[in-house]
Amino acid sequence: MKNLGRSMVSGLIGIGIGMIWFGVEVLFSLNGRNIASATVYVSSLIFWIFASFVIGIFFYVASFVFDKDDWSLRKQIIVNFFVCLIAWLIFAFALNDFVFSWLLLTEVIGKFLLMYAIAYGAYLLHLFHEVREINNKLKEK
Repeated sequence: MKNLGRSMVSGLIGIGIGMIWFGVEVLFSLNGRNIASATVYVSSLIFWIFASFVIGIFFYVASFVFDKDDWSLRKQIIVNFFVCLIAWLIFAFALNDFVFSWLLLTEVIGKFLLMYAIAYGAYLLHLFHEVREINNKLKEK
């Protein structure tokens, strides 16, 4: 039950990040036009909410690799990175009917790197802060 709650929270965080991402995409699509001319379709918004929720849950499930205590942090990060990258590529190419182009691949990887840095950068900063706190408490004793 605890994992279900955490996966729901990750899904909601995914919606938050996804809506920021969606807003930025809409702004970039304006090409210098007035923001009042922006058009957002309800079906597109609902799709992005659902996709962002699923992506948030996937990032939570992919983070289970960090529970493997017999792996180094470097190995955990590398495995997690490539598992997430492969899933992200499949998702992106599925949205584009599996049509391949080098430009699309470069764009998808660039967006993934940004999203990964946001998602796991915050997680690793939190993790390092906790380790530093634990070390300071041990020094006090």
